Amino acid sequence: MVNLVKDLLDLSLHNYETVRSYAGRSLTKMLKRWPSLISDCVLTLTENLRDSKALEHVVLGSCSILASQTVLRHLTTDSASLSSFIMGILGSSHHESIKCQKAITELFVKYNIRFSGISRSFFKNSQSLADRPGFLGLFSQINALGFETNSLHWRYNLMANRVLLLLILASRSEPDIYSQILAETAGHFLRNLKSQLPHSRMLAISALNTLLEGSPHKASVEDSQQSLDHPEECNILSTGTLLNDIIQEEGFMNDTLNSLSHVHIISDSDGSSKASYGASSFQSGSDKAITYFYFDFSASWPCTPSWISLVGGGTFYSSFAKIFKRLIQQCGMPVMSSLQTALEEFLSSKERSRQCVAAEAMAGMLHSDVSGDLESGSDWLMLQLQKVVLAPSVESVPEWASCIRYAVTGKERSGTRAPVLRQKVLDCLCTAVPQSVATSVLAKRYSFLSVALIEISPHKMSPAEEQYHVTILNELLDNMSHSSAQVREAIGVAMCVACSNVRLAGARSPGVLTEQTGNEYWYKRLTDGATELSVSIQNNSQSKQLELASDSSTANGLDNKEEADAKRMETIFHFMIASLKSGRSSVLLDVIIALFYPVLSLQ
Repeated sequence: MVNLVKDLLDLSLHNYETVRSYAGRSLTKMLKRWPSLISDCVLTLTENLRDSKALEHVVLGSCSILASQTVLRHLTTDSASLSSFIMGILGSSHHESIKCQKAITELFVKYNIRFSGISRSFFKNSQSLADRPGFLGLFSQINALGFETNSLHWRYNLMANRVLLLLILASRSEPDIYSQILAETAGHFLRNLKSQLPHSRMLAISALNTLLEGSPHKASVEDSQQSLDHPEECNILSTGTLLNDIIQEEGFMNDTLNSLSHVHIISDSDGSSKASYGASSFQSGSDKAITYFYFDFSASWPCTPSWISLVGGGTFYSSFAKIFKRLIQQCGMPVMSSLQTALEEFLSSKERSRQCVAAEAMAGMLHSDVSGDLESGSDWLMLQLQKVVLAPSVESVPEWASCIRYAVTGKERSGTRAPVLRQKVLDCLCTAVPQSVATSVLAKRYSFLSVALIEISPHKMSPAEEQYHVTILNELLDNMSHSSAQVREAIGVAMCVACSNVRLAGARSPGVLTEQTGNEYWYKRLTDGATELSVSIQNNSQSKQLELASDSSTANGLDNKEEADAKRMETIFHFMIASLKSGRSSVLLDVIIALFYPVLSLQ
């Protein structure tokens, strides 16, 4: 039997493709029937990949057998085969044949997709033995490749980083081993955020979002001290210490933000991202399969519907914001201080890509809920947020709207627990802007209010959040006749969100807003006189054709009132359109019906 398998193995590496194909299928069937023979075959085939003198057909045949489901399944149970397989692939960059490189890449992608863990026996031998390599030994061999310190090809650099991530995730079931490699691996991927290789940056983002979790910095100082009694918390603290050392290196945070800004590819024609995710426009299918494997399985954001067209089309990446949030939670206030220093330049930049990464960093800072010197940190954040609201530039409005939306998004799976700084963000947005600002700034503020309110869960609104709705609704109702069409549209959208939130909150607890707002006060202000207003506008329009001589001042007064009435009805029209687009039309159905005829009669 052994001789037969050996002959089939030789034929599967034959010069002719047809012979390789038939022999390979037969060999796979034999190995499936006698699994004990797989290990020797894997060692032989992976040695072919490492051999710089191996011919093209030998490499192609080896990749074909190694990619079989039988062999890939065997790798989860045999540590020697796994180590040989991984190091064989990572050590095969010397093959110059394009066919060879394509076959090796496809083999790795297939392994990457079908990766199902590692045998627990592999972790028991943490150190390498004479005949069986240990887990930590394999980890050290991969780190010894040097990554960017030598001439390792960028694709093999990407493969090596991906293997590191797969191995450390597989070791989570073994706390002793996991704690030994977590800090070093997280630090490695943190440094890769400023890598010159776009693909390595993207994989580092995926890795850090997977590795960085909650930490004592989210809790009080007392909780942090108590957590020292638990090994997993000590592990988190030691990781935070190492990451802090890296972050404190001179120029690190500035270089990182600069590298991440390059991921945002902005179109000159329409100002939107041309790529589905940053650098993916210049990635092949195989590269994407290695880089984005975990993005496809991560929770999407936002969880609430995105229907507000005024702030759509941005290039805000929530995974970037999550990195900054996790770093702050893991390392504490030193990261916040480093970000404040680095962001000064990015916040004042005219380049949209730098504004994008600044918005993502700010979002992570606002949503981190860290302890420590929170007052001074939040004051700085609110000052910068106020500058963003008052800034005349409108190109980066979608990104900053997403930043605010991320900052006020509820925590936990249900999204009902409010972030610590949500109230301060709402305070900042509720602050009236000076009368002298451009109408685009006012429209931007109302758009920011809309995206902030849409993330508040109506069924879990606090008394303070209820009061925000009252204040905002009063301001919106007073400004329905604003002179700017852009502002009127933004008011209509904001009114839709605020009114539907109030309605839904009232359904949860009838009369919860009655003391402050009366019984549906906004409904009366919105609908009362709408029909009369519509008739008046039509009559005034007809009378203009039969203009009679009258006092000019009276005529001007009538014209101004007619114009204000028309603008109010236009705002009502925007409110109705927003209500229908929002998915909340059933909540506001009586309002829409009451306003339907007056709006349509104006054509």
